[in-house]
Amino acid sequence: MPPIKTVIYLDVLLLTNFALTLLFLLAAGLLAGVECRAGRLLLGGAAGAASSLALLAPEAPDAAALLYKVSTAALTVAAAYGWPGVRCFARLVGWFCAGNLLLAGALLLPGAQTNNGCIYLPLSPGALLAGAGGVVLAVQGVLRFLGRGGGQVFPARLTVADTALDVRAFCDTGFSVQEPLSGRAVVLVRFGAVQGRLPPALGTYLEQHFAGAAPLPVPALGVRLVPCTTVAGHCILPAVPAAFVVCRASLGSPARGAVEQSETERFYAAFADLPPPPDGWEVLVGSETVSSLAHG
Repeated sequence: MPPIKTVIYLDVLLLTNFALTLLFLLAAGLLAGVECRAGRLLLGGAAGAASSLALLAPEAPDAAALLYKVSTAALTVAAAYGWPGVRCFARLVGWFCAGNLLLAGALLLPGAQTNNGCIYLPLSPGALLAGAGGVVLAVQGVLRFLGRGGGQVFPARLTVADTALDVRAFCDTGFSVQEPLSGRAVVLVRFGAVQGRLPPALGTYLEQHFAGAAPLPVPALGVRLVPCTTVAGHCILPAVPAAFVVCRASLGSPARGAVEQSETERFYAAFADLPPPPDGWEVLVGSETVSSLAHG
């Protein structure tokens, strides 16, 4: 008997893989704790859909097919999430590939066919999308039930030396530092992330401090040295009076758009020379500080 030919409709192939890629990217972002903009997410879906065209190409060796799948997975994640750092990007690619591998488990189904690492299943597009959508909903449910080890990155405004800085803040439940003399709460600022936006005098002082020159605190800048203990050990960080403003909507308050105004400088901003973190935050805030802002 002649071999049975499989008819594949190109529009159905692209649209189905576009939607599947969106769902896998959303699941990867949820598991890695990274948010994605809608436009970038659509770009990633388009990249994933285009990569499925390998199903129609002549069959390649297994090693080449594996290399193709891994590289296109990395390109798809990069199209959606950019470059959030080595570790974060590796987590995103890992979770994205894990979702695809789970779907590859359907190879056990009778009638499944493969070519160049791509799988053609004897299922309707609706069944595939429903299954992938169910996985995303399950991931969301598990994360809501278990919670996260820390907060998410949210927009905020930090004011130091009469200069307002729009920053990306991160709530860390394990961060709790106070300025010892005043008892004010401290927020931790990555110096490299805001260096070019600081007033010249403060920027020069901090640059000399982290270069090892150890200049004395300048009274005019209000600099104080704050002791801080991290996983790297004990250190002394320069800090200045600061005001911190957070959108209530970012903190889950029902008053959308309202802003907690910090009329007085009731915080201290301590600066640390830290490498860029995977989540891209610029200011680290303790959970008690966020809670006080959320409740006014």
